[in-house]
Amino acid sequence: MSRSVNKITLVGNVGRDPDVHTTKAGTRVAHLSLATNRRSTRDGDEGERTDWHRLTFWNRLAEFAEEHIRMGARLYVEGRLEYDSYERDGVTIPTAEVHVRELVMLSPRPAGTGPAEVSEEEPEEAAVVG
Repeated sequence: MSRSVNKITLVGNVGRDPDVHTTKAGTRVAHLSLATNRRSTRDGDEGERTDWHRLTFWNRLAEFAEEHIRMGARLYVEGRLEYDSYERDGVTIPTAEVHVRELVMLSPRPAGTGPAEVSEEEPEEAAVVG
């Protein structure tokens, strides 16, 4: 049986403050949008294009996002890409979102405002790096 990989890495700027809530089961979840820019050439004109990505954070990462991430912050994230769809007015609308597993704040932070890096997989005591 061969192994497969679903991993996405993004570096970009937060487009809005996190939307954080608690599920019925008591799990914290946060959503925010991340903008990435790329150069594109269309009809001989070179320009910059912005792509928007929907990010989802769970548990400790959601709590970290609520406390430390604000619009305009620069982030490095790693996670898995998930596709879904919903129906509106009889039309099926596809969606894609990144379920974040690793997060590094790249923006400068005021002194004493908490950790710069958080991982979903590490125990809480070991997740804070410098």
